[in-house]
Amino acid sequence: MNGLLQDLRYALRQLRKSPAFTAVAVITLGLGIGGNTAIFSLIDAVMLRTVSAKDPERLVLLKWKARAIPQTKGSASYDNCPQGSGPALGGGAILSDVPLDSQGCSFSLPFFNLVQSQRRIFSDVTALVPTEFSMNSDGRTSHVHGLFVSGDFFSTLGVRPALGRLLRESDDSDVAAPAIVLSHRFWRSELAGDRMAVGKHVLIGKTAFTIVGIASPDFVLDPGLPGDVWVPLAFRPVVPPYAPKQLAANAIWMELIGRLQSGVTVDQASSALSSIFSGASTSGPDAMFKTNDAPRIELASAARGFATLRRNFSQALFALMAAVALVLLISCVNISGLMLARSAARRREIGTRVALGASRGRIVSQVLSENLLLSLAGGAVGILLGELGARVLVTFLSRNWSLPLELDVHPDVRVLVFTLVVSVLVAFASALVPALSSGRRDLLSFLRTETGSASPTTGRRFVFGSLIVVVQIAIAMPVLTGAALVVRTLGNLKAESVGFEPQHLLVFRVDSDFSQKNRNTTLYRDLEDQLASLPGVTSVSRSGVALLSNSGMAGPIRSDGPSSVEVRAHGLPMSSNFLATMGIPLRRGRVFTDGGSEGAPQRKDVPIPVVVNEKLVHLMFGAESPIGKHFHLGSSGPFYEVTGVVGDAKYSNMRDTIWPTVYMPMRDWNGDVYFEIRTAMDPASVIPEIRSAVARLDSSLLVADMKTEVEQIDQDLYRERLMSALAALFAALALVVACTGVYGLLAFQTARRVQEIGIRLALGARRGDVLQLMLRQGATLAIAGAVIGCAAALLLTRYLQAFLFGVKSTDAATITAMAALLIAVAVVASYIPARRAAKVDPMVALRYD
Repeated sequence: MNGLLQDLRYALRQLRKSPAFTAVAVITLGLGIGGNTAIFSLIDAVMLRTVSAKDPERLVLLKWKARAIPQTKGSASYDNCPQGSGPALGGGAILSDVPLDSQGCSFSLPFFNLVQSQRRIFSDVTALVPTEFSMNSDGRTSHVHGLFVSGDFFSTLGVRPALGRLLRESDDSDVAAPAIVLSHRFWRSELAGDRMAVGKHVLIGKTAFTIVGIASPDFVLDPGLPGDVWVPLAFRPVVPPYAPKQLAANAIWMELIGRLQSGVTVDQASSALSSIFSGASTSGPDAMFKTNDAPRIELASAARGFATLRRNFSQALFALMAAVALVLLISCVNISGLMLARSAARRREIGTRVALGASRGRIVSQVLSENLLLSLAGGAVGILLGELGARVLVTFLSRNWSLPLELDVHPDVRVLVFTLVVSVLVAFASALVPALSSGRRDLLSFLRTETGSASPTTGRRFVFGSLIVVVQIAIAMPVLTGAALVVRTLGNLKAESVGFEPQHLLVFRVDSDFSQKNRNTTLYRDLEDQLASLPGVTSVSRSGVALLSNSGMAGPIRSDGPSSVEVRAHGLPMSSNFLATMGIPLRRGRVFTDGGSEGAPQRKDVPIPVVVNEKLVHLMFGAESPIGKHFHLGSSGPFYEVTGVVGDAKYSNMRDTIWPTVYMPMRDWNGDVYFEIRTAMDPASVIPEIRSAVARLDSSLLVADMKTEVEQIDQDLYRERLMSALAALFAALALVVACTGVYGLLAFQTARRVQEIGIRLALGARRGDVLQLMLRQGATLAIAGAVIGCAAALLLTRYLQAFLFGVKSTDAATITAMAALLIAVAVVASYIPARRAAKVDPMVALRYD
């Protein structure tokens, strides 16, 4: 122990004597470790933290799967399903893609009651429904995100209040006094942490709710996403948008979390619940499935809460983690090269220590001690840079995500331990080659080196140094290639045609009052008229779905006739001027009119007029004219007639293939309504006038998600933009570090080969020959590293294929371009030491010691 402490003190003195070397090494390691710490901090915040609940490992989220699309009423939410689950499909189902097997995590009220009775499986089961609404407190209106929950929600999770009390089962009743619980964050930010807030009233819609408690500050059910309030499920009908209680067995609208009984395994519970779900969902007048659809239940761990961010970011975070790990590896190799050069410069000192009896082990220990101090200092810098980087990433994501993010990326124990472990590993990894090189030398080799004679050790150092440069460039190659592929993906997506005109277009959502359909129809028509009269507005329309918003509707449609064809199509309720406002071209036929179509009951023997896209025409009608043709939704759904055909347009997101799409009247639509506004100027400039127009018409209307269509597209590409920016940053860092290694090696070799260069010049070599010699050496090392790196890039970038769009991971042009870039930059980095070598004075060089 005393020897180690002596080595550490000695190493500290040596590092103080070389402040430039120490600063370069610490900054290099700090950048590498900081990048890893930043990405790991996000992984920790998004994926690793457990819910602050009692025995969280026993909490499970119920999911269903089946071989067919369920026949449902209402909409099936799925946004909070854990990673790996997909959308629940059906009538009005929200989706981003249509899988072969349908799946989701929304259930009906009757099934919830049935599961609650299964006491042999669960000790408790609770239901919840995500929501957002406006809430007025002391004259201030806030837009809040929250959950409708059954009365046993907090008791099931085992959560304690910070103030007051939490919701009880007695609160979840039609006759109970309206009660609400606030999150600790919302209480601090919106109510200034007023301890007298408990007992006060807030107004939601037309109902006054009493604040009965504040949840504990560490309780977060969906990490990173806002959870402001919890409202009893019984009061859903009195909270905007006033959704009625849905009692049908095929109306799936609530998510279920259960606490497993002690001793019950996930497999046992899944098997028992699958039998119950199969029976309940395949029988009776409200059956969602047929028996051969094999509906079943799967349980997902809820120990880490809902996984909205995990589902959206996990793959991207792991890909970025791999990239920064490679950057850190390059940093380690770079430091190894610096230490190798440093030990050569200290040959006299090391030789003296060997002459005085220092053992090989002691020399190696001193090298390791220096590297350990450098790595720990780099780790300290890395923690600061990592926290700063993580906060910058959270800010970027929050600005580009559909909901505000509230991720706590302050370093916790896991992050600190991770950084410490990485720092120690870096110390040993970067010290390996210098330690072995120093430890192998004997006194005779030091004496030979001192007299300037040829030394095998000097040759070994050159070989070691060359290998280090080759390895750095080889590692940098897959980082650069991966970054180039991701950047090309972003470019390809931005260049992708969306099928409409996104410029000068503004979109916003108005939450509907589900209880007043007829009033909504009149109100929205009046609002459309008022918006159309605003200066600078050229066109206004309404729809039930916003294009490129990662949401929508889908279902099977079947054409009439003996040779009927069934396809799965997207649906989009719209006003008649939607297509013109969006800039979707009409190819043939006509668009239906709004007159008499909204609010009036539809006769079953009269077809609903619709417009379809070219993709649907191709799949369902082939070369026949579709105008006047009929089709049904499913086997017994509404009856439609094609009146027109429009061009294909992207529906859900930019990565979507073109789907068959049916544009239908807003006749029976009773959901949220989107307004599309086309302007002759910057659409953002009319936002204040739009808000004023809405307030003048009805101040209770909740306007949300207001953004330009260009902003909507940017938001849809947030993952690609994030990965492109970070990948480019890490690639630039890898390039700089790798080429610094080339520069450092040639500078070191130039200093060690002064006599050789002087002799060459004295014997008649031209300075241009010396310049070429040194440049050729740098280029040779770069080419060798690039060739090895190409193989590594082909091997590693295939894991990026899921992120790529319009380019393959094996794209030869990208790999060749990155190899050429690496070689070119390495040659440029070689030029300065090469020119210095060419300027050596032969007379001075021959006297060089």
